[in-house]
Amino acid sequence: MPFPESHIVTIIIAHRGLDETYPENTITAFKAALEKGMAIEIDVRGTKDDELIVLHDDTVDRTTDGEGRVAQMTLAEVKALDAGSWWGEEFTGERIPTLMETFDAVKKYGTKETTLIIEMKTLDPGSISKICDGLAERGLLGSTVGIGLIHLSVDVRRRFYGGSPDFQCASVANTAAELPGAIADPYASWIYVRYLMSPEDVKAAHDGDMKVIASGPDVMENLDNMVLSAEAGADTIMAYTPDALATRLA
Repeated sequence: MPFPESHIVTIIIAHRGLDETYPENTITAFKAALEKGMAIEIDVRGTKDDELIVLHDDTVDRTTDGEGRVAQMTLAEVKALDAGSWWGEEFTGERIPTLMETFDAVKKYGTKETTLIIEMKTLDPGSISKICDGLAERGLLGSTVGIGLIHLSVDVRRRFYGGSPDFQCASVANTAAELPGAIADPYASWIYVRYLMSPEDVKAAHDGDMKVIASGPDVMENLDNMVLSAEAGADTIMAYTPDALATRLA
């Protein structure tokens, strides 16, 4: 039985890049996913000297050869670390990317209408203008969506809207009961959905001029539910196993 048209347009989001094969949140992992026609999800936080880098944890301990809290390190100290050898010897010398380096990779290798999901882990001084200006300079505002601290706070969404009304924020729906409030959010154009949506839920979001990121443990960790999300018409699907999902949706 052929897939409905929604399968053709559903964009797969590779969580932290193609991290099943490459060290997470590195340019190598991002490039691999983008070249396969996927979007990428990245984690953004600030250093001691207010530079923006891409790293999930609040310390460098797990994914580098160093240790320490990012908020207490300068960019130069972060850049001196090896962020690849923990995953495999062939990735020795891989570095933690800055956010702007990541924007450059998305600009160079991204092909989809939506190519970048930014999960804000911290909100440091000047970061909103840096992000909005950096995206605008590369023509990426229309293909980027903000989550993390952004989906958790209407005030943060309002502040990003002030940084650029073209920056796309996501509200959040953890359950179907939260969906109407997420649709009504005045500063969001996307909904970060953390439950398995029905086709009726997706239609309600689309009727409210909102796009959908299908996510949450019940979706990201369950290949069958990711396929059901595509069948329901989700615009994008966050995946821990993006290659396997791509195979199922082919």
